[in-house]
Amino acid sequence: MLLLVLLCVCAAGLTMRWKRAQAYRAPTIQDLPSSDSRPWAHPLVLVPPLPAPLPPPTAQEKLEQRLGAFARHVEQVRGDKAQPPLVAFGSESLRDSIERAIAGIEDRAQVSVHIRDLDSGRVLFDYFGDTLLNPASNHKLLTTSAALDLLGPDYVFETRVLLVGEVLYLIGEGDPTIDAEALEILAHEVAERLPVATISEIVVDDTAFSPQVFGPGYSDDGWGPSYMAPSGALSLNFNTVEITVYPIKGASRPAVGIVPSSPHVVVENRARLGSGASNLDIRTRREQLGRESSGEPPREVGVTHVAIQGTLSKTSSGYKVRRRVVDPGLFTGGAFALMLAEASQSEQLPVRLGVAPPVYPRSLDDEQGDGDHLEFPQMLDHDGPDDVLLVAVRRSPPLLEIVNGVLTYSNNFMAEQIMRSLGWRMTGDPGDWDNGSEVVRGYWAALGNDPDALVFENGSGLSSVGRVTTSGLVDLMAVAARTNAAGSGLIDALPIAGGPVGTLRTRLRRSGKRVRAKTGTLDGVSGLTGVITTEDGRAQVAFSILINVREHGQMAAPARHKTEDSIVLSVLDHIDGWEAVRGTLILDLEPIAVTPEPITASPVRAPLN
Repeated sequence: MLLLVLLCVCAAGLTMRWKRAQAYRAPTIQDLPSSDSRPWAHPLVLVPPLPAPLPPPTAQEKLEQRLGAFARHVEQVRGDKAQPPLVAFGSESLRDSIERAIAGIEDRAQVSVHIRDLDSGRVLFDYFGDTLLNPASNHKLLTTSAALDLLGPDYVFETRVLLVGEVLYLIGEGDPTIDAEALEILAHEVAERLPVATISEIVVDDTAFSPQVFGPGYSDDGWGPSYMAPSGALSLNFNTVEITVYPIKGASRPAVGIVPSSPHVVVENRARLGSGASNLDIRTRREQLGRESSGEPPREVGVTHVAIQGTLSKTSSGYKVRRRVVDPGLFTGGAFALMLAEASQSEQLPVRLGVAPPVYPRSLDDEQGDGDHLEFPQMLDHDGPDDVLLVAVRRSPPLLEIVNGVLTYSNNFMAEQIMRSLGWRMTGDPGDWDNGSEVVRGYWAALGNDPDALVFENGSGLSSVGRVTTSGLVDLMAVAARTNAAGSGLIDALPIAGGPVGTLRTRLRRSGKRVRAKTGTLDGVSGLTGVITTEDGRAQVAFSILINVREHGQMAAPARHKTEDSIVLSVLDHIDGWEAVRGTLILDLEPIAVTPEPITASPVRAPLN
């Protein structure tokens, strides 16, 4: 009987446990006691599983983000700017003046003119302003404007010298301003800081740019014109040499001087001295050396062969020309090797192409200074077995100053260097005409322009196929006037007409230094784009004029320039009259638009320079 009672009690206990287990529910966040009612208890925090880390943005995504941010900035500035109506303006008189200038040439050339008031954004005159024409070197405005807005006016190019074991690396990042003097200073700095006799070789690292040195629109053959100089991440003297041929008393052949000197420039002198007039032919071409396999991918390398033929007069004081080199990196490295040997009184080191070991950018951080006050040599962080010493750094002038030089002298080489640097810095890939052009076209679209209103071949405008509109070029001026602080933008980099140097030194001298502009001249093509300023230097009116001579037309460059200048001076004269009568508001003033019959586009002649 007792056993039966015990069995019943155990069965009842098991049944109760089973029911409790069935009734059990996992606690939720609502079931937890609050910290107010139980201050001694820590509330349970439910942490969701961590999401998978996002992959780093691609170069294309970084570029799109940068251009998108710039486009939003442009739109915001445009929206914040009030649009007051124009005051009384001699519109009819201005239109008559410009139409007379155009009428005198439109049977020989296609003409596009766009003139806009910068304060109000009103169009003062438009004549085929949306027609695509060849802008020649006015294309440099687009390249340099993109660089100033995307890289910044204070951007500087760096050229570094590293020592790894017994190897000295010369690393270029696209600096277009290195001349013989700057390279010699760099060589002397290295000689002062290192025992050069312990160095085995110099390795040139120019991989910031792609191996391609001639862009579309350029020719890699011919007589070696300096205005078609190649581009490279490590460059010297605009990648040209100055060749001087001069007589020596008692000799049958003239002497030849090459500046800057480099073992990668060889001279074949077949010229002779004569009693008649001088008649020399001087050319540079590539002399192939083979393939350099130390880089990726392997590259064709060669020396610059200078061929001199003809006759130099015995009474001549000398004959001087400038010609391009063929391999910028080896040319620069060779010149550096000569300068280093002279500075250190040691043997000249061999030079080859290669890639410097990756290092961390500790050398130029805030703790170490600003690059101009570093302690040298300096140990760098890296992953390799050998110590890496930063021996010297050469920094360029700020970008705004460089752009002023590009626009003043219309330097093709510098424009291409800037465009390829844009491609490198904005995409992370070696700078090339492909990614550089992609950045510039993206910048054009970020300004709010129609992508189809631009045909972009290279950064300099040395092109027979490049096309743009005058209204688009004026947009560059208008955006620069509204988005850039004083002294930091495209307008500040424009040369002043009638200045002492540059392509505008003989132009628009009656403007009283109130015109800042960029010229453009090819065979059959002319352009002038810029601004007219107030007496105190504030940009007031933007203009762009493009003239393309028709296929069978004839119009010399001086005549084209005269037409451009007359249009700008007409606008300047009317601005002064306009200022005198300010105060009478015309609320419904319409732009002056001239819309003659459409003209079929005609081919443009090949460029001269």
